[in-house]
Amino acid sequence: MPTTQPAPNWPGPDEKPSGKTRNPERVPPELRLAAAERLVSAPDRAKAARSLIETADDHGIDLDLLWGSIDRSGRHPRVTQACLAVPTAGRTVMLFLSAPGPDRQFGAPSQQIDDLTGVLQATLTDLPVRAPQHWGLAQVLVEPGQTWAESACRNAGMMWVGRLHFMRLAWPARMPASTPWPPGVTVEAVADPLDFSPQGDGTALEWALDRTYEATLDCPELCGLRSTRDVIASHMATGSFDPAHWWVVRLNGEPEGCCLLNHCPATRSIELVYIGISPRLRGHGLARRVLEYALTKLNAPGAREVTCAVDTRNTPALKLYHAMGFRAFGSRTGFVKPLPGSQIEAKPHESSTSPTGGGSIGTSGGQENIVIPKHL
Repeated sequence: MPTTQPAPNWPGPDEKPSGKTRNPERVPPELRLAAAERLVSAPDRAKAARSLIETADDHGIDLDLLWGSIDRSGRHPRVTQACLAVPTAGRTVMLFLSAPGPDRQFGAPSQQIDDLTGVLQATLTDLPVRAPQHWGLAQVLVEPGQTWAESACRNAGMMWVGRLHFMRLAWPARMPASTPWPPGVTVEAVADPLDFSPQGDGTALEWALDRTYEATLDCPELCGLRSTRDVIASHMATGSFDPAHWWVVRLNGEPEGCCLLNHCPATRSIELVYIGISPRLRGHGLARRVLEYALTKLNAPGAREVTCAVDTRNTPALKLYHAMGFRAFGSRTGFVKPLPGSQIEAKPHESSTSPTGGGSIGTSGGQENIVIPKHL
């Protein structure tokens, strides 16, 4: 993701586009290098852009999913703004946006925000056409101070879903000794999160997630935008998935919570992908006990820290993490947009008592598993 700082007179997040957007289009092969140079952030942009193009296949990047605004008024076409779509697990697409350029060849600040808005709109419109039903949700994570990106997202019709704090805890950390669970409460390891048979672990996990989403304080705007099974797929794709690190909390045999941890060897970290407790079990300090228990059972060679992301509105989660020693190290603002034609899968279980929508005490960026995007 670009990190170029906007010019001092760059439009604010609520400024409307002027309507003078250059016609956006999918970037043709001969201009992909120029578009990549607008997207990357490095001292030598030309070298970084060549690397992005040359290694795209190795990183699962489809350069056909690259849109740009192209100025064809001069002798040679010029890419002024660009957007790259990178599909991820759970039918989600992460969008990377070019940053404003200080060079006047890209246009005045108002022209640049118009161009970027138009490119983002074209991306959101064309993605479903290229792969109907394959992608259900597009998302952008905006770094602090990137008012240009906020402007483009809002003007392109994307929905703000919260500000996320990224937090970490030095690892290994001393965890308190385990104590007996409250009456009726059990914590069981997950064997196969994709077993959606009536008694399967996937079904239990699906129930647990649905119940913990009730009355969420963590990115509540996301509720109902994707199926729970898509969310599970996203959680599994974080780091190196091991079912031994996933736990379901039951009350009298019924799934009422879960704690999902993934080892990320590349970053020497343990990602708290999700933790949630249903309303039936909230208010008794169980979330902390479950997380501490899961961490004591963890096998993550080389890990140096535990990381998570949490909505800044989720005060119970923030209180929990601070009490355990987590400290903030960054933040992002999330924007999403459901893609036309996407459908929420029907659940295999239906019940008048099955909860819908809502929350958790704290997750890795909300129930949709908003991930920390890698810099291009």
